[in-house]
Amino acid sequence: MAISKLKLIGVVGLLTVLSMLIWRYSQTVQKLEAAQALVVEQQTQSKQLVDVNQSMQSTITRLEQAFHQERLAAEHNERQRQQWQQRALKAQRQIDKDIAHEKCADLPIPNASQWLYYTKPASGDSIQH
Repeated sequence: MAISKLKLIGVVGLLTVLSMLIWRYSQTVQKLEAAQALVVEQQTQSKQLVDVNQSMQSTITRLEQAFHQERLAAEHNERQRQQWQQRALKAQRQIDKDIAHEKCADLPIPNASQWLYYTKPASGDSIQH
């Protein structure tokens, strides 16, 4: 009888240890599944962030190219404006030179600041040279 009580205690102890191991195993499996779900979520977020980053980089590149083109256009327009001012100044000097010997050369012209002498040569330049 002592051996059967000892066997019974051994079996109960073994079942207790086995049930604790099973419970511990189920807890570990739950933690592992939660960790896997977290990894999948983080991978998804990482992919989304990479996609957003690539999109933003593409937008930045496009905007930099547009900025460069606009800057070149602005520089071209500034050169054109300077050339126009030089031609206008040259035309004004030529007009002043042409009328310097006239009797009316020193008289102010009414509303002269509102108009210029224009011609339409074949070159398309509207200011008299």
